[in-house]
Amino acid sequence: MIYLVYRMRLTSRAQQDMKGFWAWLEERERWFYRDLPSVKGVRWFNTVIGESYVLECWAAFEDEAGWGAYRTGLATLKRDADWETRRTSQGEWWTFLDSRIVGDVPCEVGFGQMGASNSSHSPAAPSSRAGSGPA
Repeated sequence: MIYLVYRMRLTSRAQQDMKGFWAWLEERERWFYRDLPSVKGVRWFNTVIGESYVLECWAAFEDEAGWGAYRTGLATLKRDADWETRRTSQGEWWTFLDSRIVGDVPCEVGFGQMGASNSSHSPAAPSSRAGSGPA
C-alpha cells in the first residue's frame, strides 16, 4: 500500500465554527471520494500537541497505479464546473501546508488498530476486525 498524505491548517473560519467545520468535513468526504474508487481507505488525524489546528489526511492506494488512477479520476472530475467549484471552496475551511507519499514497510511490525493486525498494515486502512468487538 502507498498513502497520499496531506496536511492542512484550519482557517480562522473553521477555528471559530468547529461544529460547522466537522459537519462540512463529513459531507466533503462523502462527495469527494465517491467517484474515486482507487482510494482504498481514508484516515484523518488531528494534531493534539504541536501545531494547533492542523489536520492530516491519509488516503490509501494499492500501488502506484492506483495513485495514478486517482490522479486521472481527479483530473476528470475537475472538468465538471460544479464539482470543481465545490472542491475549491475548501479554501474557506483550510490551507494546504504540504503533501507526501509514503509506503508500508516490507516486514511485519506494528500492532493494534494501526499496526500489523490490519490486513494492509496501514494507518489509512479500515480495521480488519471492524464489528468483531464484545457483544
